[in-house]
Amino acid sequence: MKTILVHIEGDEGQESRLAAAFDLARAGGGHLVCLSVMPYAAYALGDPAMGAFPVTTLIDAVEARRHDERRAVEARLATEGVSWEWHAADGDASDRLVEYARLADVVVMSAGPFARLAGMQLGITGDVAVRAPAPVLAVPQAARGLNVCGPALIGWDGSQEAATALRAALPMLALSEAVTLLTVEEKDSPFTGRAAAAYLSRHGVNADVVERGQGSASVEQVIRSVAAERQAAWIVQGAYGHSRMRQMLFGGVTRGLLLDAPVPILLAH
Repeated sequence: MKTILVHIEGDEGQESRLAAAFDLARAGGGHLVCLSVMPYAAYALGDPAMGAFPVTTLIDAVEARRHDERRAVEARLATEGVSWEWHAADGDASDRLVEYARLADVVVMSAGPFARLAGMQLGITGDVAVRAPAPVLAVPQAARGLNVCGPALIGWDGSQEAATALRAALPMLALSEAVTLLTVEEKDSPFTGRAAAAYLSRHGVNADVVERGQGSASVEQVIRSVAAERQAAWIVQGAYGHSRMRQMLFGGVTRGLLLDAPVPILLAH
C-alpha cells in the first residue's frame, strides 16, 4: 500500500485512524495523503432567531477551525517519520473521499463502536466502501495502531465482493505472519476456499483454510469467534451492500462487523 488516503475530521476516531495509517505506511514504505473535508453546512448562517450574522465573520471562523485542525495534525505527522501531503476540500465527505481514492491504494476510515453520530459515521464509512475504487481500512476507535505483520483472517464465500477484498489485501497479506481463510458452510461453487488459497499461493501467500459450520450461530458470530481463536490482528471482508440516496445499506454480516469491529477490517466492494 504505497498511497494511503486518510480521512481527517477531528472526531474521536481520528487518533486511531492516524495510528493505523502510520503503521501501514511504515510497513510498506507508503505515503500518506491527508484529506480534510469541510461540509457546506459549516458555512450555513445558523438559527434565524440569532438575527443577522456577517457572512465574512462566519467564513473566517470556519477557516480558523480548519487551520487549527491542520496545525494540530501536521505537528503529529512531523514526528512519525513518514512522508505525507495535505489536501483540503469542501462538500460531502463521502464524495470527496471517493474522488481522492482514484489515486490511492487504501482509504483509512473509522469503524465502530461510535461514541456519537453513530448512524452518520457508519453511513460515511459504508458509502465510501461500496463506491470507492480503493479498499477501505475501517479502524475501531479503541485500536492503537495496526499490526500489519500480525495474523490476518479472510472471510471467504466465493462472491465477487470477497474476491475484490482478497485481491486488494494482497500487499498486506504478503507481510502477514499467518493467514487464515475462513469459509462458513461453503456453497457448491467453483470459487471455493481452497481455490482462493491456491490463488494466494501463486502470490507467495500461504493460507490455512478453515471450514466451519454455522450451526445456531450467525455468520458474523462465527467470524468473530475464529478471529479471536486465531488472534487475528486484522480482517479482510467483502463489503456486501450498495449506496442509495446518500445512505449506506449493508447486509447483516458487514454491518454488524463494522458497527462493533473487533480489529481493523479491510473492506472492498
